Amino acid sequence: MFKSRQLLFSTLIFALVSAFSLRGASGAIEYVGGTVKAIPANATGAFSFDDSRDLVFNYGGSAYSLPYEQITSTDVTKGESHHILRKIPVPSFSPGKRKETLTIAYKDAAGAAGTLNFELTANQATEACDTIAAKKAFAAATAIPSNEWWGDKLWKTTRNQSTWEAQSARTTQPSPSATPATK
Repeated sequence: MFKSRQLLFSTLIFALVSAFSLRGASGAIEYVGGTVKAIPANATGAFSFDDSRDLVFNYGGSAYSLPYEQITSTDVTKGESHHILRKIPVPSFSPGKRKETLTIAYKDAAGAAGTLNFELTANQATEACDTIAAKKAFAAATAIPSNEWWGDKLWKTTRNQSTWEAQSARTTQPSPSATPATK
């Protein structure tokens, strides 16, 4: 009786530990390429959305951050499905664990276009796209507004008085083509 309980308990513990370790392993995000050379190829890590201004990819004790305002688009492509004899597709029994590629397109401070490609699960890809879109919208909404106001072109105020005076000085000066020709 004692041996059967011990066997049952050991089996249960083994099953739970392996299930938790597999769940933790599926949460890993892998950098599979792109224009960023600072991140080594096949680096495994995780996204951090804690910063309100930057997307942070933590990998191997290092971190790469990308401001949300520089992100131009995100795209998710389905990963390769499993095939038997490279011909017959095998259906996935857990579609949430299927691997997909998340491509993040951005423009750096100099205006050069770049991409980041990550391989992650379908659930993580959906969550990352939604979070990036929300953070990007929040960053755009909280951006420091310029000193220009739409009414500056319509009304003269103390704030835009110098602009209006310069414009009126330009209009009062005669243009060179308006002078009469002499014979």
